[in-house]
Amino acid sequence: MTGPRGAECAGGIWQRGAAACLALLASAAITLLGQEPGAHVSTEVEATFVRSWAGDGVTIVDGLASVPLAMLAGGTTGAYRFELTVTDTGGNVLLRDSWEREVSARAAEFVETDASSLLESFRFGLRPGTYDVEILAYPTDAADLGVRESSAIEAFAERPVASDLILSMRVEPLDASGGGSWSLSRGGFGINAAARTVILSEDPTLYYYLDLYGGQAPESVSVSAEIVDPASGRVLFGTPAESVDVPTGSSAFTGKLPLTGLPHGEYDLVMTVESTSGARAVREAAFEFRESAPSIGVVSAGDPALEEYFASLSDEELEQTFGGVGLLVTDSERRTFEALPPDAKRRYLTGFFGSRDPSSGAGNAFLDEYLGRIATINARYSERVGTGERLAWTTDRGRLYLLLGEPADRIVNYSPSDEGDPTGLVGAGSFGGEPPYEIWQYQNTGYVYLFIEENTFGAWRMIFTTDPNMMSLADWYRRIGANCAQDLTTNYGIVPGG
Repeated sequence: MTGPRGAECAGGIWQRGAAACLALLASAAITLLGQEPGAHVSTEVEATFVRSWAGDGVTIVDGLASVPLAMLAGGTTGAYRFELTVTDTGGNVLLRDSWEREVSARAAEFVETDASSLLESFRFGLRPGTYDVEILAYPTDAADLGVRESSAIEAFAERPVASDLILSMRVEPLDASGGGSWSLSRGGFGINAAARTVILSEDPTLYYYLDLYGGQAPESVSVSAEIVDPASGRVLFGTPAESVDVPTGSSAFTGKLPLTGLPHGEYDLVMTVESTSGARAVREAAFEFRESAPSIGVVSAGDPALEEYFASLSDEELEQTFGGVGLLVTDSERRTFEALPPDAKRRYLTGFFGSRDPSSGAGNAFLDEYLGRIATINARYSERVGTGERLAWTTDRGRLYLLLGEPADRIVNYSPSDEGDPTGLVGAGSFGGEPPYEIWQYQNTGYVYLFIEENTFGAWRMIFTTDPNMMSLADWYRRIGANCAQDLTTNYGIVPGG
């Protein structure tokens, strides 16, 4: 079976997607290939995986790998290739996928300092058995300077009582959170997962997530949690067993534990799940409780006007307007930024916009450009989810507009409104019963992005792009109508399904 990016998968299912933390397999230390590491080059990359049950004998594996930017110091292009290979015990390749990632100018500032890393996420499916997952990342022009990791994964032989455990700095219901910028979405929840879970003392709360699986009939399970010192094996904190009714299929189980008073250090969260039918599972995941946020590489510009501006914003205004800054930095910086309390975010934003202003006169051109894009996004791309409204910068169209600005060409086809104000070409023909769509193209790259509204609830989704750094749906061409197919072919030379 072939998935996005030309991935090959035999005997399983495949999808690039968000990633989660490991409960089964520990992070692995990876040594550099082909050279002795220098002082500025990281010798480790962290990779974590989590298994869940999809039914019909299929185990879903979500993976996340943290690629050290210091690896790029040996190359010259500021880009790297990421390769993923899954093989069975007989050496047969079940999945092979690779993609290139261009490192932004912002992230490139940290290549020599080893101060940051980039997050790669992926998903694949396995039948019962044991498999080897190999990850390789290397500068595009220096393959011998790459980092490699290999881990063994055992797929579930039968329905488990629970998935692997996911730890996070935040877990929220998707319909109440405004969409958010999540590394994983599961069971109606958005999860801020990472290759290594770090909880900061500014917000000393550890969130957890499990999928619980029922059989042919509903049943009850008990779930308890313990925080364990891995060095001594001593239980530092425990919760009483909680009874949970699990329907047939799966049920999301999530909660949070306060860490106030816990000494700073590394710990394991151990959760025990026992069903009335006698099934039992113990799931573990590691986390670190840290004194304060690590440096996120921004030196305050000390601009009194900026300080006064951000001080004038309420906490709600700060999140609604500047939560999108997380899209403009590296994944590790984003996770740190999102964990900061409001006053710390104000200090960060003062330095962030102060250090990026290209002008030397009054005002801040970079901030003005950001606010202009946010205003456009709020006017055009707000969406409703359930009974709430998503923050416009969390929508698919809003995120892309915030990152790239106004496209050179924008084809729109709605019915019967003239919403969208196309800046270039206008869609071919009338609505004709097919899903409304927008097609964007940017002049500097030539990349094309296709969005459609698949239902009548106003939620838009990007289903196809020629941008190699973003994901397309494997069956995107089955989701569009004749007018959209004609616009793609006539204006951009893209033949759906061809």
